[in-house]
Amino acid sequence: MRQLRSRMRSDDGMTLVELIVAMVLVGVLGAIVAAAVLMSQKQVRIATDEATGLSDTRVVVERLGRDIRVSRGVDAGATGSNLVLWIDYNSDYVRNATSQPDEIITWSVVDAGSGTQFNTLRSTAGGQVQLQARTLVSSLAFCYLSAPSDDPADCLPTPLSDTDATNTSIVKVTLQYDSALAYGSNERTNTFTERIRNVG
Repeated sequence: MRQLRSRMRSDDGMTLVELIVAMVLVGVLGAIVAAAVLMSQKQVRIATDEATGLSDTRVVVERLGRDIRVSRGVDAGATGSNLVLWIDYNSDYVRNATSQPDEIITWSVVDAGSGTQFNTLRSTAGGQVQLQARTLVSSLAFCYLSAPSDDPADCLPTPLSDTDATNTSIVKVTLQYDSALAYGSNERTNTFTERIRNVG
């Protein structure tokens, strides 16, 4: 009988205090694990957005750079936010937006609806519009130069006059983008300079 009573006493279970302490410890441990999982998911999203941003921005830089390099000139009226190029695809030296509308190319950024992010568009005078980057670019600025320079004061005034358009031999492009805007990341800036072909 004594053995039965001692077994029953040792099998009493947990007190209320022990149960509350165990629940608090499990809750704290669960909160730490949940916070770590959420943080790692956020880092993965940021890394994925950054990779996408770099890829899309690289496409814009390569395509825009190629258009500038193969163009024969910049149109009068080009501004700091809209670049208008003449690309003589058929090498006939005829510049006519009516008979050869696909040779006049305009690069611009258009509000994507949020007021903070913009789509980068490449369009022709014939009305063909191509989306080059979606909601990544926040600013696309063009500086027109007649000679190599790093001084912003040397940029020709915009919109370009006929004379300044003729004198433009170099286009400097400053592209700002933020692919992870929702996560508080900083804007990135990419600046590059291209010389127009057949221009001294």
